[in-house]
Amino acid sequence: MGKSIDRIGRAAIYILFGVYVIAALYLLFFMRMSMWEHLTYREYFPYNTNFVPFRTIAEFAGYYHRNDNVYGDISLVNIWGNLAVFLPAGIFFPAIWKKQRRFRNFAITAAAVIIAVELLQFLTMRGSCDIDDFILNFFGAVIGFSLTGLKIVRRLAFVGTE
Repeated sequence: MGKSIDRIGRAAIYILFGVYVIAALYLLFFMRMSMWEHLTYREYFPYNTNFVPFRTIAEFAGYYHRNDNVYGDISLVNIWGNLAVFLPAGIFFPAIWKKQRRFRNFAITAAAVIIAVELLQFLTMRGSCDIDDFILNFFGAVIGFSLTGLKIVRRLAFVGTE
């Protein structure tokens, strides 16, 4: 009976991971309108790229701090949303792939996935290519990874793998 519970638990993890991937793809790509029909890359590039660390974060924090009615709430959602969108990856990656349980392997994989997302958002003109998005996404993934050290998370996420 223990093995069937483990199999059901593993299946649940894979199903939840699939739901997470679909939700993340929707949030990161399909929820946004593409600027492809409206702008050239030359017009799009200056407004949708940022390679200066913490520039966008500081700008968004400033809007929120000043109680800016137009950008304040959007800024807060952007910062927390960028943290939250990859937090589940920090739990799912090590739960599904044993090699991802080593932080070094996990960090490389998470960074590669986030860079791919940022580049795809830019190439499809559905979002921006922003180092601050990378920083927040990566930090969110690391928070998720650190949660795997909690007994309750290990019990739920690593069913049948330890």
